[in-house]
Amino acid sequence: MRISYLFNSSTPSSNPGSIQVVNTCNGISSFGHKITLITPGTGEKISLKEFYGIKNNIKLKKIKWFKKFPLGINYYLYSLVSIIYAIHLKTEVFITRNFFTLFLLNILKKRTIIEVHHDLGNEGRVVKFLFKNFDIFNNKNIIKIIAITNAVKRFLIKNYNIPSNKIEIIPSASSLKFKFKKFKKKKKYNLGYFGSLDYTKGANFILSLSEIDKNNNYFIFGGNKKEALELRKINKAKNLQINQSLPYSKVRDYISKMDILLMPSNLKKIRSLGGVGNIAKYTSPLKLFDYMASGGLIITSNTKVFKEILNDKKNCIMVNNLNSKNWKKIITDLDKKLIYINNLKRNAYNESKEFTYLKRARKIINFKL
Repeated sequence: MRISYLFNSSTPSSNPGSIQVVNTCNGISSFGHKITLITPGTGEKISLKEFYGIKNNIKLKKIKWFKKFPLGINYYLYSLVSIIYAIHLKTEVFITRNFFTLFLLNILKKRTIIEVHHDLGNEGRVVKFLFKNFDIFNNKNIIKIIAITNAVKRFLIKNYNIPSNKIEIIPSASSLKFKFKKFKKKKKYNLGYFGSLDYTKGANFILSLSEIDKNNNYFIFGGNKKEALELRKINKAKNLQINQSLPYSKVRDYISKMDILLMPSNLKKIRSLGGVGNIAKYTSPLKLFDYMASGGLIITSNTKVFKEILNDKKNCIMVNNLNSKNWKKIITDLDKKLIYINNLKRNAYNESKEFTYLKRARKIINFKL
């Protein structure tokens, strides 16, 4: 089957959306389908195999007319041009995360899979108008509606009157593979954070935590070179090392060096890429699945949507606030609970086997034309 994934973001890049889309395409390719990933003409000048560590040869088509992230009128033009190119490839099934692209594909009566990761709060006036006044999600040419979390599914049912059985919850995944290692008592632990440097996702909190917890080593990997440099300027802790995002093919090596993995998200507000909107009700962070796959000890904010995957005192430790003293106490007390900690790690590691990109891809392409 000829499939095209129409995507709006830079590829290759450390953007979580790009990581997920490329690995999903790689999974679909594993089942023998011919898949083309269509993106703007942005991203690193490096092969998908080298940047993401994928095994399959995915065809990447960059539309060079769009040398920046498509905004304004270019947002709508890019949607149209990407569809035209996919039609030229004789695409049988289109996949997209873009709402305006979905609208155009409906008009053209193309068989489409739509992935929905959040509400329409970040969308422009045109898209909001279209989805308010037209029954776009219930178009007969939509093969499947994928919700990244149950919270997204509930949103779609409530606001767009979509029958529950037409929406399938397919969470994110990890392609990283690790050998399980037991948690052992050490003089100094390595605590790592991998992800966006946006303050709502916890990077600034780790600055304050590392400053009062001088007995351990802290590591941040996230953002671009400029963002990492800005964070270094306000860092006062000598035991905190701040690095920009890694190519996904390198992430495994660095996660494996961590004893504890941190996810200190804001409980009420989590901004999406670009520092806009609030996706706290809907988000499913990619690092959550990589953390689980690593078998590391996960300490996370007690964020409601995270509980669709994580379970406090079963596969992680959840903290009810962003009080650095509380977090420090939890970390300091770990030495006294080695059996308990290793049970959490083992549970997370075992449960991660259900969240691979091969299984994710199988669920996505499980449909009848």
